[in-house]
Amino acid sequence: MSHALTARPHRVLVAEDDPSLRTVMQKVLVGQGLSVRETSDGQQALNALQTEHFDVAIVDIKMPKLTGLELLTQVGNLEDPPHVIIITAQNTMSNAIHAMKGGAYEYLCKPFDIDLFEDLVMRAVRDRASAHPPPGSFSDGFLDSPNARTLYGRSAAMQRVFKAIGRAARSPFSVLITGESGTGKELVARILHRESERANGPFVAVNTAAIPGELLEADLFGHAQGAFTGASKEKRGKFLAANGGLLFLDEIGEMPAALQAKLLRVLESKRFFPLGSDREVEVDVRIIAATHRDLAEDVRSGTFRSDLFFRLNVLTIHLPPLRERAEDIPPLAEWLLERHAREGATPHRTLSPEAMEWLCQYTWPGNVRELENVLVRAATYAQGPVIRQEDLVGPTGRLTLRTTGAQEESFESTLFNRLRPVVRTFPEPSSGDKSDLYELVVGTSERVLLQLVLRRTNGNQVRAASILGINRNTLKRKLDEHELAPEDFRKRSSRSRG
Repeated sequence: MSHALTARPHRVLVAEDDPSLRTVMQKVLVGQGLSVRETSDGQQALNALQTEHFDVAIVDIKMPKLTGLELLTQVGNLEDPPHVIIITAQNTMSNAIHAMKGGAYEYLCKPFDIDLFEDLVMRAVRDRASAHPPPGSFSDGFLDSPNARTLYGRSAAMQRVFKAIGRAARSPFSVLITGESGTGKELVARILHRESERANGPFVAVNTAAIPGELLEADLFGHAQGAFTGASKEKRGKFLAANGGLLFLDEIGEMPAALQAKLLRVLESKRFFPLGSDREVEVDVRIIAATHRDLAEDVRSGTFRSDLFFRLNVLTIHLPPLRERAEDIPPLAEWLLERHAREGATPHRTLSPEAMEWLCQYTWPGNVRELENVLVRAATYAQGPVIRQEDLVGPTGRLTLRTTGAQEESFESTLFNRLRPVVRTFPEPSSGDKSDLYELVVGTSERVLLQLVLRRTNGNQVRAASILGINRNTLKRKLDEHELAPEDFRKRSSRSRG
């Protein structure tokens, strides 16, 4: 079944300064029944958008005269703006966040699979045609400042985090950040603040688990003079300190039940009474909460209020543990060592291949925070310029790899760990020869995937295409490339039942 639309041709603008890629995209989209207008720089694209109607605009970030992000800002001023898909080879976290914050429909990194590109554009066209808003699901790299504490990730899991930050930054609603200890929840909250409309307001962080319950109410809401023994003068609480900005409530799952009720009232009315005061205070604060707990389970068990959970959980950002994105560890480790050396905190060190392999195999229960501490310790005490495996120790001695029991891994990390030895040992081609590593890995993976899905669907191509998320024409083409016949899988399934 083709994506092609039979009504009037929907119009797509392709703004890309690479003529070969522009031609490929144009041919693919015309093949789906779309009307395509091409431009080679940002100013041409803006002129076209201001004078013509388009349903979708595909915009490269790095273009002459006007960048893709600058163009995205201009698109937001149009009376009837198209859905904008940003494409770039500069797949940094900053680009991803700014694109999604600026209202992009999606953010796509080069090189991309042309079938996935086709499916994405057609989805954008359908959403635009049916007046649906951009997808509500909330994409790799560093912050612009090389010295800033930052998130890092080239994995698909971290791409999703960066997209979520971009979407949440332009929203006024509360955000719930979930993830294990050490994954960077407060850092995400600070990035959200910096990228939001409240960036010029204060950022105030409170660890609700670190303050005893009887003191937490006064710390958050303030107190009047004489409110309790020792309250010799009036105190402004954290809510008033964060007025006009953002209040980050870390470990919200540890908040006592009585304070949960008071916090809920503030979220609903934006008003509260300081402890011991009969004067109501009004505040304008955005709440970002974080937890390592499963709050939904706490709601079911009765330890966390369901109404507060739903108030906080308007937008959710989940930070994956480091063990589920092992492919991020090598560049992250190298960057952490470089950053600390540049700041003068440690001598300049590099990692031996064995040490790097060990870092990728360790499970990191303390996540990025633990990785950073291990690297700082190793860089400080290593006897030479290269950190060896035996230099990687924790605060209580040698760290041990977990070799027993099933370790949960993301699909991407599983692939990373499987392919790592293949890539390391694959021979480099002689001068003038062409390596077949890419074709070997991608071709074999694609063939196995097709076989497994066809087995699951009894050779039914419609179901197979649906499971794979591709159109039927693409599936047929790939089956022909791999010389796979759906009827063979129907026969095999019949024999296995017999």
